Amino acid sequence: MTTFPTRALLFVGAISALAGCAAQTDASSSQPNLRGALDAFSAALGKPALNPPGDARPSSIQERAGGKIAVINAQNIVVEAPRPSDPRWAGKRLADTPLAGLFTRHPISRPGDYWPRVSIKMVDYSESLIAPQGIRYQRQLPGSMSPDIARPPECVKFDAVVWSSDKKSQKVDGVVLCNGDLKFDGDRLTIGAMRNYRNLMAPASISSEQVRTAGPRVPSKLLPLEKPDAIALYGNGGYLFGEMFLQMGYRGPLDGDQRLWFVNFANK
Repeated sequence: MTTFPTRALLFVGAISALAGCAAQTDASSSQPNLRGALDAFSAALGKPALNPPGDARPSSIQERAGGKIAVINAQNIVVEAPRPSDPRWAGKRLADTPLAGLFTRHPISRPGDYWPRVSIKMVDYSESLIAPQGIRYQRQLPGSMSPDIARPPECVKFDAVVWSSDKKSQKVDGVVLCNGDLKFDGDRLTIGAMRNYRNLMAPASISSEQVRTAGPRVPSKLLPLEKPDAIALYGNGGYLFGEMFLQMGYRGPLDGDQRLWFVNFANK
């Protein structure tokens, strides 16, 4: 068995090597890769992949559109801002629904206990969330001549079904989550944690295999990412989906909880 000191030495050596590689590439593009590596090593050492509130640090463009700029997984995001006035984004705030803190109130009490379960059906999302991913919204390094640019106002709208048993469920429709709903000093899920969720599979005992429905059985893969738009939506909108999970008290990206899945994703 590898002892902790040995693991620590391996960790330091690997990070040093990664840092050397990053120094030989473009600094702005290497930053997320190094962060992902750090997340992976943290997970290997049993450390949580949860960014502290300090990760949402102020930038040189702190005030924008009535809100503040937070740096979330290397992207500039406007938080604590009004929602867009477009009626398209009228809807319930997650914090005002039964979804808020649901998994905190109902943790898995014993092995094989997969209740409650939640299915999410995407209804709408901002078009900028499926645009090609790039580095234009990344936080610029100190001394950079390029300006910091924040992501535009972005929202997702979804319906949910909460299953407390095979026969009992509750619908929660028309929930809207926007960038302005995030708190400047809130917790964040890291890039590594969101990657963990992307790979989660349902246990065979509760799985519907390839059939994706609103429940109560869970599809084999919790997140359908078969199409380019879906991959872009999850990558660009990771900060929104991370906030969705955190507001629900859902820790699947951290502990492998398989009780939350998406019926669809980029196909409205």
